[in-house]
Amino acid sequence: MAVTIDTTVGGASANSFSSLAEAQAYLDGKLPSPTAWDAAVADTQNRALVSATRWLCRLPWIGQRVDATQALEWPREYALDPDDPDGNDFDTDELPQAVKDATAELASLMVAAGTTDIAGLDPNDGVKRKKVDVLETEFFEPFHRVTGLDKYPTVSELIADLLESTGGPSVRVVRA
Repeated sequence: MAVTIDTTVGGASANSFSSLAEAQAYLDGKLPSPTAWDAAVADTQNRALVSATRWLCRLPWIGQRVDATQALEWPREYALDPDDPDGNDFDTDELPQAVKDATAELASLMVAAGTTDIAGLDPNDGVKRKKVDVLETEFFEPFHRVTGLDKYPTVSELIADLLESTGGPSVRVVRA
């Protein structure tokens, strides 16, 4: 059965942060052009948009959900707009363009990966040397496997300002 995209901001049945047309417009402006995305049928692209949205919804976004009945993590209240020179929050009926663009970017990567799980670990990350006889593997030091969105810096950079800091507790400052 074909997937239908619902991008209703704050909607109870919304399933994607980006419509197919919005994703295509974003990806059309990229170099190099995402050839796997361009070759995919609309249903595959829609499925990738829904999957990318689900993945993004698991992130620790700033602010809080506007309504308990909304299906997705955006819109949010008390979410500071990093591009607003006056330091205002996003409107509670607004979906930041960066979230739409990150959805398109991640969906494109999912289509390009095909049947490969993009969240899976690459067993060759950090490998310095492999020895076949007696099966020995030496890793570079310090070894740290890149996981999650860190594997996709373009996606991470798009939404970095919209995610809660992982550097410890933070305090929201409100101007009087």
